[in-house]
Amino acid sequence: MNASAKKSALEYVEEGAMAILLAFMTLLTFLQVVLRYVFNTGILWSLEATVYAFAALVVFGMSYGVRTQSHIAVDLVVRRLPPRAHHLAAIIAVGFCLLYCGMMLYGSIVFVDRLAALGNYARDIPLPKWILTAIMPLGFALLSYRFLVAGWHVIRGTDKDMEFHEHGEHDNLLAPQDDDRGDDGEQRQ
Repeated sequence: MNASAKKSALEYVEEGAMAILLAFMTLLTFLQVVLRYVFNTGILWSLEATVYAFAALVVFGMSYGVRTQSHIAVDLVVRRLPPRAHHLAAIIAVGFCLLYCGMMLYGSIVFVDRLAALGNYARDIPLPKWILTAIMPLGFALLSYRFLVAGWHVIRGTDKDMEFHEHGEHDNLLAPQDDDRGDDGEQRQ
């Protein structure tokens, strides 16, 4: 994403949900450890709540990774291709990602629907399981949207999401810059 571009409401919701989920998991786990080892007690539903929160965090994290271009690219062969073949490979890659998202979206909708029909409740949390797993179809719908946007940019040729970078190209972002060194080449304090 361009640093100067404004974030959409969807991006704020996505990032806010991830921050809340991570904070919830961290605080709940810390509280559980303190209760367990200091007071010899605990919260019955903490492990299950942490597992569901982590699953939601992973689902949001997948679409966030696509949006922010922080996903892993296996590009050993693709980066050696000429520009037209590279472009075609990017379109095919997005197509496979959309196929995967479509299958997972369909499967998660069926899964949540069957849980709702069965009326199962979570083991320790007094909520129906379908409510706790409803994030799956929502997350895969969001991921599909992200890949559709990336695919649109690839097709238009305005893509920066599917660029393949040389390994090590961004490895020294935190290294001292030339202006941080003195005349003798030593790091300034």
